[in-house]
Amino acid sequence: MNSYEGPVRIIGDDGVLLTTGSASLTADPEHGNWGGLLQTLPHTAVAGKALLVSLESPDETLGRAQLIPETDGGDHAVSRVVGIGEMAP
Repeated sequence: MNSYEGPVRIIGDDGVLLTTGSASLTADPEHGNWGGLLQTLPHTAVAGKALLVSLESPDETLGRAQLIPETDGGDHAVSRVVGIGEMAP
């Protein structure tokens, strides 16, 4: 998969659903990983936190990723996504 834009489920290390959000992700073949931005509601389990999670689209698992908080205020919280390994095909 070269890119994905749409709804995602954010799953913690223990397999528990942390929250849902909207992601804009692109593959980076030069670096062998992928990344982008994740938008969630403020004050959720991932808003404003640096976490290692799994991201799932409605149809498939996209992969493991590090979330790095960008903003946590207003109507939405935004995290930078740094994928670990290649994005699921």
